Amino acid sequence: MVFPQDSSGLYSSSSSIMGVHDDTHKANLKAYGGMNMDCVNEAFMFKYVDKDLWVSPDDEISQLQMVVESEKLLNNEKLVLVLDLDKTLLHTTKRSKYLKTPEELLQPKFKDSLFRVQPWAMMTKLRPFVHTFLKEASTMFELHICTMGKRDYASKMVEFLDPEKVYFKSRVITREDLVDSEEKSLDLVPRHKRTAIIVDDNQHVWKHDQSNLILVKKYLYFNPKSATSIASFSALNTDEDETTGVLPTILEKLKLIHRLFFNPKSKGGLVHTDVRSILAHLRVLQGCKLIFKGIFPPSLKPENSCLWLMAEELGAICSMDDVLTPFTHVVTWAATTEESQQAELDKSILVHPRWLHACYDACKRYPEKDFQVELKN
Repeated sequence: MVFPQDSSGLYSSSSSIMGVHDDTHKANLKAYGGMNMDCVNEAFMFKYVDKDLWVSPDDEISQLQMVVESEKLLNNEKLVLVLDLDKTLLHTTKRSKYLKTPEELLQPKFKDSLFRVQPWAMMTKLRPFVHTFLKEASTMFELHICTMGKRDYASKMVEFLDPEKVYFKSRVITREDLVDSEEKSLDLVPRHKRTAIIVDDNQHVWKHDQSNLILVKKYLYFNPKSATSIASFSALNTDEDETTGVLPTILEKLKLIHRLFFNPKSKGGLVHTDVRSILAHLRVLQGCKLIFKGIFPPSLKPENSCLWLMAEELGAICSMDDVLTPFTHVVTWAATTEESQQAELDKSILVHPRWLHACYDACKRYPEKDFQVELKN
């Protein structure tokens, strides 16, 4: 892959991925152009997962409706977010020791986050920040649930997460809908895979959709039945942080992916933009903290430059000054001897901008020593 000189082609490298204007679907849209989609639904039989979710991937009309609905989302600058329930958004226990201590339910800190699950003898704890997470994510994504739990259980959990029924509506896929009870699949989500992001604590259940997955740390509020060397949050009388925990961190990543996907510079290539390509890049420079020196002209906002966007898409954190500490890299064209010595003291690496281009083009991290900066006299 070669990074385009013209930034309008920044995300046009996935031309083999089916876009919303694929020729086949253009023909389909033309063939049914005079029909209201509601009429199409009445005229043909669909396999429904729920009243608003149907799946029949080999059916021509199902494919047509997928194209139409996907295009609506893209026109509204929305992507698709598929969320797991257990140990991702919440944690449920059947252990009697917790059910015998209802006084926890009366504590103010557990308001709207700790629930008895009726009619089952269970207790559920929502992951901290989950309500804010769903509210903010819903402005950028169409939200779906995909769980291996049964429908009646999943429906109850969704009530806790979305009591006003504004986020998920009927977009809930459960064990009864799965073709294989041990495997989840984006084939059950009637949207283009190139627009779908998965957030789950278990990567093994998404055998064929790994490139769409953001893996998260399991949320274990209650002590498990088996002995463990790691105490649960409840045992420590604490919980994940509302500002620096897992869900706030994931939300920031989702915002970045959304911004990169709908970057104004990529409008010409929106048909070929693919979240899978963005996710692949995000993993290359994860953990790197870059500052840029002498790179951008005063008239240019650095965060809108191709180089900055590349670095962010590769997973790096970017800044223009030394307030980002500790920083790992200084991206610059050239450096004085003093600047080189200071970089050594700061335990940071001076690197040429070509390094970012090379990492982006190959979607891998190259050795910085191969992209040394020029030393000034």
